[in-house]
Amino acid sequence: MRLRTLALAAAALASCGPRGMHGQLAEIRAEIEMLERSIPGEAPLWPSQGENAFNPFVEDYTPRIPDFIYNHVIAKLAAMTDSEIESLSKPGLTLEAVTADPAAHRGQILRVTGHIASLTSQRYEVESGKPRREVFQGALYVGDRPILFHLAAKPDVVYLGSDTVDFAGVFVKILTYPSASGKTVSAPFFLAKSLRKFY
Repeated sequence: MRLRTLALAAAALASCGPRGMHGQLAEIRAEIEMLERSIPGEAPLWPSQGENAFNPFVEDYTPRIPDFIYNHVIAKLAAMTDSEIESLSKPGLTLEAVTADPAAHRGQILRVTGHIASLTSQRYEVESGKPRREVFQGALYVGDRPILFHLAAKPDVVYLGSDTVDFAGVFVKILTYPSASGKTVSAPFFLAKSLRKFY
């Protein structure tokens, strides 16, 4: 994640000459503190204004998502009911609109339906000393367009490559990653609570 990038930058600056180094290191320390901060539990699902606003920390066309954003949204989604999430979805919002102007639609909830391509689980530590959280990560295709997602709850049993599935998810960013063929792929990335078969 981004903290690792900042740590490498700090190490590189330490090898530079003393002139200007302290100011740059102070800026990096301030950014690390911002990225390590915790968001109040009463904050909305996607804070868009004020000192806790997420948008300034999200950069499209990179593989990184700051931990404090990821952890906050996943925890909030896990505590919500499916109907609460559905009620926040924006009618008429399309993948085309999200892709054309990601910054304008960041944090909005969109219903996505497509063919499931991959689905795996992973455990990660939210905070030191707390139980590890299990999340489910996957990809689906809408036509020939890949869509990436992480889920806070265990999904329905699905057959990869054949089942049509859907979720209501928070649009986070356009994420870029290397494919198995070596090509660079850009795809919308969502955080959602659950995924189910679409009938």
